Amino acid sequence: MTKAVDPRPFDAHALEKIDSPEATAAAYFSVFRSPRATERDYEDFESWHARDEANRVAWASVERTWEGSAAMRTEARILEIRERALANRRGRKAWVRPAMAACLALAMVSGAVAVQRHREASAPVAQAVADSRVISTGIGQQSTFRMTDGSVITANTATALTVAESDTRRSTTIREGEAFFEVAKNPRKPFTVTAGGVTVTALGTQFAVRTVEGRVDVTLAQGQVRVDMPAADGRAAQSTVLEPGQELVWNGRSYRTAAAEVERRLAWRSGVIAFDRVPLAQAVAEVNRYSPQEIIVSSPAIASHPISGTFRIGVTRGFLQSLELAGVARVENESATRAELVAP
Repeated sequence: MTKAVDPRPFDAHALEKIDSPEATAAAYFSVFRSPRATERDYEDFESWHARDEANRVAWASVERTWEGSAAMRTEARILEIRERALANRRGRKAWVRPAMAACLALAMVSGAVAVQRHREASAPVAQAVADSRVISTGIGQQSTFRMTDGSVITANTATALTVAESDTRRSTTIREGEAFFEVAKNPRKPFTVTAGGVTVTALGTQFAVRTVEGRVDVTLAQGQVRVDMPAADGRAAQSTVLEPGQELVWNGRSYRTAAAEVERRLAWRSGVIAFDRVPLAQAVAEVNRYSPQEIIVSSPAIASHPISGTFRIGVTRGFLQSLELAGVARVENESATRAELVAP
């Protein structure tokens, strides 16, 4: 059976109008990996990079993320593009070689990569409701709240929490959603976060807590926290201490701990979502948290396809177009509230 081929030509200029330099970079990654790259594509790429500092920043970010990948040294297509970049360097800056190598490494590793980077200077500031220390954010919004002792709470998308302070304690209760905590040290006033029956206690540290559908995730960036979990399924209450770089997952009955890629896990604080060989269905579920447009994986055959890369929060059009350009999925029945992914 012959697979359907997307007849639409690559058009980085059109994508640039849709979103950002990062989205345009993502499109170039995919097209350079494919056999359909043309002479014009290479010329447009060099012109695009030279035209604006924001474009160069996007490439530099990719280089920092993927430098050192073995794929950059062994993939034949990457070596071919690298040589081409060197040949085209005359009269141009030395950025071409590492940037092109990085872009092909990213495209090869993921098979469906869109590298997009949030720029706070140009993005609108999300507004949240804060009333008597009740904080809530809408879909795709984030908000930062500073407590009187200097501790800082950053609430992620679709989050509702309450904050309380007294002479002897500081506490937060997350009803739903996710938040990152930067806790000011004060041994006489422990800082606790409660979510889904789980209590996290810290003195001075940085960590994130997320609760979704009965599951609680705790990710520790700095310091040390104690996590207390309730009795469940006939088991006694449980408690454990996390060290930096660890993550705890509580499913309502038991817990597990593991090493966590903290920077990737907390990338949402910079306005992006980062994936490392995550199944498409799982990646889509995460993207859906940040947008009123729901993406549906309609073809089971592509649900487990691994996705790697960094995607800008709330820009589902860029995410969808990247999947199509990489040949991972085809978008059907797209509207403002829904889009279906089917096998290409």
